[in-house]
Amino acid sequence: MARPVSALSLATGLTALAVVPFLAGVYYAFAHSGDQAAPALHWLLAYLATIVSFIGGVQWGRMLAAKQAPPQDMVLAVVPALIAWPALLMSGPWPFFMLLAALIIAWLGDENGARQGWQGRGFLQLRRLITLIVAACVVAIGWRVLRG
Repeated sequence: MARPVSALSLATGLTALAVVPFLAGVYYAFAHSGDQAAPALHWLLAYLATIVSFIGGVQWGRMLAAKQAPPQDMVLAVVPALIAWPALLMSGPWPFFMLLAALIIAWLGDENGARQGWQGRGFLQLRRLITLIVAACVVAIGWRVLRG
């Protein structure tokens, strides 16, 4: 009989898979010249917009499941998506900075959730690590594109 997998173990595995495009983007950016690296930044920013929107949905789900859905927390959970999607319509460096801000705000929402009691400690540790890795990947690619 198969042993059941914990939700945190499954989330960890799926999160590891979700970070693969960011790591591949870093490889692509550094394997090519700066102007050829720009597409990696472009498609990873679109992927990041999707990720921060997903995080907001996860936060809503955790709040509702815990029957702790303060209005300010629910609003905070959608702010990253409201920043991320318009950022994709902009040009220049704005999308880069806005999406990094959206990622950080999403992480701060999880930190707040741990204090409020609707976010688990194990998941929060995972979010801290993955936020650091994703932010580092995006910054590395952005640096590569700007450096040329």
